[in-house]
Amino acid sequence: MKRILKWAALLIVILAVAGFTGFLYFVPPLMSTAPEEFINGEAAMAPPVDGIADPAVRALAERGRYVLLTTDCTGCHVTPGPQGPMPDMYLAGGRKFTTNFHGAVVSRNLTPDRETGLGQRSDEDVKRVLRSGIYPDGRPIPHNAMPWAQFSNWSDEDLHAVVVYLRHIKPIRHEIPPPAAGVADGLVPGALEIAEGVDAGKR
Repeated sequence: MKRILKWAALLIVILAVAGFTGFLYFVPPLMSTAPEEFINGEAAMAPPVDGIADPAVRALAERGRYVLLTTDCTGCHVTPGPQGPMPDMYLAGGRKFTTNFHGAVVSRNLTPDRETGLGQRSDEDVKRVLRSGIYPDGRPIPHNAMPWAQFSNWSDEDLHAVVVYLRHIKPIRHEIPPPAAGVADGLVPGALEIAEGVDAGKR
């Protein structure tokens, strides 16, 4: 009797292992398609770089566009509208988040607009934020507000390519509420209400 039970248990184990192996074999891998295919909607919003005359700069910008798309920067820096992301406000910011330790945050405007975007920042300012999560005024960015630790693994070439691409997209005037002084990227009281009232049509 014990011998029969032993063989029955062994058979069950063999069948379970064989079944699990078959399951793994027939289930398609999670990354069976290129990353770009997961973000077709975002890729459609991302301006192409065909208009850049200098072929070297155009190649850099194309690389930067690829890095931004595959890193899903648009996931946070998209400007939300009543029907979802606004394609004509690419990377203009304005999406609101609530963090556990730093309160409410609103994503920044990454377009080269001189008044409300990166036009007022140097290339090194932008690279410092991406590499170490530190704003030009010395404020740290909470990792749960921006995954800068992930971006810090970019090569210097990719980091530069991203900045080149950001410099060549359409500048969009879209004012983002300022953060509270000395509170990382937490916003001042009423900032969410201000953000709700931002006129997305102002360019």
